[in-house]
Amino acid sequence: MKKKIAIIGAGLAGFVCADHLSPDFEISVFDKSRGMSGRLATRRAKSGETIFAFDHGAQYFSAKSVAFKDWLEPLEAHGHVHRWQPRMVAISATGSVPLPSSEKFVFSPSMNSVGKVKFSGWAHNRLFLGSPVAAIDGVPGAWHLNCRESFFGPFEHVVLAVPAPQALALLPPHADFVRRMQGVQMLGCHTLMLGYLPQNDIAADWHCAFFDDALLGFAAFNSHKPDRSGGTSLVVQTRHDWSQAHVEDATEGVAELISHRFENLTGLSPAADGYYRLHRWRYASVVQPACAKYLHDDALKLSAIGDWCLGSKVEDAFTSGYSLAKHLNAEFT
Repeated sequence: MKKKIAIIGAGLAGFVCADHLSPDFEISVFDKSRGMSGRLATRRAKSGETIFAFDHGAQYFSAKSVAFKDWLEPLEAHGHVHRWQPRMVAISATGSVPLPSSEKFVFSPSMNSVGKVKFSGWAHNRLFLGSPVAAIDGVPGAWHLNCRESFFGPFEHVVLAVPAPQALALLPPHADFVRRMQGVQMLGCHTLMLGYLPQNDIAADWHCAFFDDALLGFAAFNSHKPDRSGGTSLVVQTRHDWSQAHVEDATEGVAELISHRFENLTGLSPAADGYYRLHRWRYASVVQPACAKYLHDDALKLSAIGDWCLGSKVEDAFTSGYSLAKHLNAEFT
């Protein structure tokens, strides 16, 4: 019988780890959300006949390592990854300045579609969405997950693929890497999603904008990405340090502040008549990573992965999940 491994978190690090373990182990993936892919997130909405899609988390990514490029290659060949060379500008109170263009990657037809694609190829693994894990019970090599109304296990090994503060809440305090994880610092972010109906559409000479501002950090026209369709979809994101200081503020007030500042800096109207919604990410970027590809306690049979192990990039999440999978394959086989 295959050894059973539980992975808590269905973001990129979690499902990459599952993907590379699945041939040799029985994997169960748990996530509190109703969908996969974590901060590779896409919100869909409809107003009348107009459909909108907002990538309200990660906007795009680059690929530098051989392992990541190899993983992306078949996805690109089948149309699940596209290359994008957006027009970029830097915007400040004094105006806008064009930035050098560089090629990026986006998952297609949405940033969160990659999780669905990968899960569809798992023949014997199990996915439990809408299943928040309240506690890890049991003993090393025979762990059980308490999902409040349901219990799962026993598992030979448990992998925590969630933000460091959430992982700390589940770990036993004597785990080897608790102290190192306590040193990880993460910041939040607010994303305002603006969808414009055809009769009130807006246009700009840029696809992505970086702001030199105390409040705003970034904006992107998601509808300009490859393989996207529907109405004009714009996301405006705050600076992470500003969001961290205002993470508990009422969303209505934050959305209004973002709207006014965006209009003042760009001259574009934030009066979106098709869709207007704010999303708050409590953990969006990393200012102090763990400085390790993954964290592991061999005696307790517990591990932790995530972009926060190395930084804030999509490739960091991949590297973390992939590296732990290689370690566990070597350890158990």
